[in-house]
Amino acid sequence: EALLREAEQVQRKTLGDKHRQTLSSIADLGDLLRDQGKLEEAGLLLREALQAQRETLGDKDRDTLASINNLALVLIEQGELEEAAPLRREVLQGCRETHGDEHPRTLI
Repeated sequence: EALLREAEQVQRKTLGDKHRQTLSSIADLGDLLRDQGKLEEAGLLLREALQAQRETLGDKDRDTLASINNLALVLIEQGELEEAAPLRREVLQGCRETHGDEHPRTLI
């Protein structure tokens, strides 16, 4: 966790808050925190990454879709099923549009 936090801070300073690699590090830290059960902080980081990814990369970018999915997983773990459901549908639709129905990203 400490190394991911450090990498995220360094990338924010050197690359900026909306650089693809910075956003990837923010999302990776959010994923790690989710795995550790730190759902509140994970959700905040994933929301931050997702908002910037939507603005800079677009809604159908693979990283954006991954962040949407990971935020949905946090929400499911928090019992926020009504908020998670449209995100899961968005991921499915985005994967179908960008990869097709038979692609492994769509099937997962």
